[in-house]
Amino acid sequence: MKRKKEDEEGVQYELLFYSGYKGDEIPRAVVIDNREFKIQEVVSRQRVLDQTTGRRSEVFHCRMDGEKVKIIRFESGEWEISFPEERRR
Repeated sequence: MKRKKEDEEGVQYELLFYSGYKGDEIPRAVVIDNREFKIQEVVSRQRVLDQTTGRRSEVFHCRMDGEKVKIIRFESGEWEISFPEERRR
């Protein structure tokens, strides 16, 4: 399953998930402006309930291209990805 988005600078991101019997289970790769980066390892996975909003999400800490990334997938299907500071420059 593919999930696409674009940031404020016009960089296009696509998140590819492994779709098992539950669908959209585990992130497998991130595509940044048509370059694919494989997720080498899911270090941790946590389901989170925001007590204030009642919004549920799943947080993945992953190793991608030798760096740690954080992927948050919300119940609505929207997602966010956070890179180390060096990658943002």
